Amino acid sequence: MTRVVLRRVEHRLAAMVKPRRGGVRVAEALAAAAENLKGIEAECRRDLEDSLAPIMAFLARNPDERPADEEIVALLSHVNRALTACGALDLPLLGRTLIMLGAMADALAATRHWPAGALNPAINLVWLFSQRTVPSKEAEALIAQLQLCLDQYRDYAPSRPNP
Repeated sequence: MTRVVLRRVEHRLAAMVKPRRGGVRVAEALAAAAENLKGIEAECRRDLEDSLAPIMAFLARNPDERPADEEIVALLSHVNRALTACGALDLPLLGRTLIMLGAMADALAATRHWPAGALNPAINLVWLFSQRTVPSKEAEALIAQLQLCLDQYRDYAPSRPNP
């Protein structure tokens, strides 16, 4: 008969994150998480600024012409980087607007349809919300209007099979 021997090897990371006896209170965990985020806040702000600059530059192009597919892919890449930075900086309105911008660009990338200035309202809202000057009630109304644009753009996109 074969005998099985189980060995548990504890690596360094497991020893570092070993929970304290009795656990951690929610307030303590949230305070520690906020402190950890402060440590990367400057880096996230730089990432956000670096990724917002090319998004804003998209406004300088001719709004009547559909951008090349490569330009849309590059825009989506910058949107993703900015969205990642928003998560650490507690900018929910900016994050939601970036999600809408990405969804709008994605919907338009799937079709040849390009209304004049199709992404300009979303990009302008990205800039506005990055300044933190819009009250949340008004911001919600503006985001709802972006949703209407997105719905219209999705109507033009060909049906995609569900994965």
